[in-house]
Amino acid sequence: MALTAAALAAVPVVLPAARADTSGQAGAQVQSLLQKVHSLQVRAKAAEGRYAAAFNAVADSVDIAVSADQNSSVDASRAAQAQQNLLDRVRGLYESGGSLATYAALLENGSVTAIFDRNEIATRVVSTQIADLRSVAKDAARAQHAANRAERRAHRQIGTERNVAAAASHVLTLLRQEKALLAKANKHLAAVQQAEAVLATENLTFGSITSSAIAGLHILPPSAQYLALYKSAATTCPGLPWTVLAAIGQVESGHGRNPSTSSAGAMGPMQFEPATFQHYAVDGDGDGVSSIMDPADSIYTAARYLCANGAGRSAGALSGAILHYNHAAWYVAMVLKLAGMYAASYS
Repeated sequence: MALTAAALAAVPVVLPAARADTSGQAGAQVQSLLQKVHSLQVRAKAAEGRYAAAFNAVADSVDIAVSADQNSSVDASRAAQAQQNLLDRVRGLYESGGSLATYAALLENGSVTAIFDRNEIATRVVSTQIADLRSVAKDAARAQHAANRAERRAHRQIGTERNVAAAASHVLTLLRQEKALLAKANKHLAAVQQAEAVLATENLTFGSITSSAIAGLHILPPSAQYLALYKSAATTCPGLPWTVLAAIGQVESGHGRNPSTSSAGAMGPMQFEPATFQHYAVDGDGDGVSSIMDPADSIYTAARYLCANGAGRSAGALSGAILHYNHAAWYVAMVLKLAGMYAASYS
């Protein structure tokens, strides 16, 4: 169905379509940017893992080298101390019981056996000290070998600092790219929010215009013929108020005063499109012919069309049926407003 020129003039219409398209486009751009940010975040996480592995390897190598060097220093000190102890012990033995002391003891005691016993004891003491020294020296040698090996490993690992630097650079590059994309997304988001704010204002303006126009409506009294047809046609759909047919008749053609063909091809008093009328056509006056221009046929067909879309079932279904008649919320509000006025005036 379509409105007549007079009905269109009665309700100014402002459609906020262009802003809606702009908002939708900006929102799509934001979504696309956020998807790219998510992809970068995945890559950055993997890059951070590689950076952590490289950095920790270098740090561990440095720790091992330091520990090995410390152990080597301790063992080397122990070996040097053991060697000094041995030298001091030997020096003491010979100073207290060297060859002169041995010969003196021989002259005094006249005992060769005592001299040999004393030398045997000295030899054993020195041998024990030498064995201890060798053991400590071996420990020191092993510690030094470990330190040398750790140092070589550390030197090799220091070469991987380049890998650490490269990994860190890659992470920072990805993070900078994320930051740039988020800044761009925020810019688009601001555009979205601005467009949505404008759209909301336009919707409020549109609603205000519609409400104001509907509030100022007046009913147009139908002729006796049309009034009778509205009431009789409504009885064919139990639950359908005749006032709804009257309201539609006023909006569509002024109760037959302007039944001309609209720009959308709608025709007759109830402004049916020919194909729709043909599908639901009713011979309202019983003359054997269903004509889209005939008031009786058109009004009875409108009652059938509304009924087929649930007009007689409930108030909500009635609104849905009117919406089927003309797919606009303002049209439903206008018809129901006029229907209520008809009910009050013709009670």
